[in-house]
Amino acid sequence: MKKQIFIAAISCLVIIVLMRVQGAGLTSAITPRGILDLEFANTPAKLTTVLAAWEQATVTCNIWIDFLFIPAYVLLLSLSVAAVAVRRNKGILRNAGMLLQRAAFAAGVLDIAENLLMLQSIAGNYTPDSLWLTYYCAFIKFGIVFCILLYLLISTPLILKKNKPDGA
Repeated sequence: MKKQIFIAAISCLVIIVLMRVQGAGLTSAITPRGILDLEFANTPAKLTTVLAAWEQATVTCNIWIDFLFIPAYVLLLSLSVAAVAVRRNKGILRNAGMLLQRAAFAAGVLDIAENLLMLQSIAGNYTPDSLWLTYYCAFIKFGIVFCILLYLLISTPLILKKNKPDGA
């Protein structure tokens, strides 16, 4: 499992760097959060402002690269949570880990939906409802990822402490 986590982590890092370099033009005074400003543009006015600051080809390419990032980060999060959860014999940390392992895949599905909605939005095919749906997909996705990262931050030190030899 360590090898799989390592490969997923390297894949994530490579794609993050690629997205940052390719999407450098998405960060500006109007869009300081880059692609996040599109993900959370929940009204036609916000969407119009965001899209006016960007070249459509740049944002479209960045979204397509994100489709490569999704399986990488889903696998990294899922494998990492599983690696931590299986070290617990029982209890809430193990159960939470098993739930969060599955939730990583839900985050990936939400990210796919969000990307498809954003592609429709930048093509001009959107409604106020589709913008809100994009917003909620992003919000829930980031909420899941936050919960997974919090779980890893809390659980990993506990496991390391548990595995420490006596007298050390």
